[in-house]
Amino acid sequence: MKLKGKTAVITGAGRGIGRATALALAKEGCNVVLAAIEADQVEAVAVEVRALGVKALAVQTDVQHKSQVDALAQAAFKEFGAVDILVNNAGVAIHNPIPKIKEEDWDWMMAINLKGTFLCTQAFFQHMCDRRTGHVVNIVSRAGKVASAKFGAYAASKFGMLGFTQTTDAEGIEFGVKATAVCPGAVDTQQRSDNHVDDQSLLLQPEDVADYVAFIVTRHPRVYIGEVSPIAQALKPLPGGGFLKPGI
Repeated sequence: MKLKGKTAVITGAGRGIGRATALALAKEGCNVVLAAIEADQVEAVAVEVRALGVKALAVQTDVQHKSQVDALAQAAFKEFGAVDILVNNAGVAIHNPIPKIKEEDWDWMMAINLKGTFLCTQAFFQHMCDRRTGHVVNIVSRAGKVASAKFGAYAASKFGMLGFTQTTDAEGIEFGVKATAVCPGAVDTQQRSDNHVDDQSLLLQPEDVADYVAFIVTRHPRVYIGEVSPIAQALKPLPGGGFLKPGI
């Protein structure tokens, strides 16, 4: 087990990608601190994690509030002494065309997706730098690289997350602290189903994204992975012929 004795903090850990990531890291021997607004959900995931033979701590946390994020960090340090991995996964989405974006929806997405990532990173980053080891993995989105109609607020928050990830990595490099952005395409999660009508058989599963996170944080320290963008095979763009002559 490549993460035996290490500890990860995962936000949005009560379901979907967060839950899958917690289980994937636990299978590698990692202790896990599970954070989410829904206390019952993170408590249930904690039971699943402990069944894999590692320790788990569930902490009800709303990542848009600094006081709660600070309490999360204090609980993690008290329980485990050190934190090696932070996975900023908590996220929300409401999609509307620009004229119909409500100010409160814009503020909510910025508060959870972008401010929450900032607050959680700030809570653990100095600790990682002082220890000269650590990895921050931010679950961004393909919408943080390629925006679409009706994605104005969501894409803005995710573009911000991608930029903040790059800054985190740049500031951490001299201390041996890494930051990686994971930009998944469509994933079969509750958030996706709340906003889209899909053939779910064509979507990525949360475990597909979790496998990437586990791969990233178990690489040898010499390996640098700044960004990955997993996309469902069935939904990837088809190759175009461009300006090639017929038959080529």
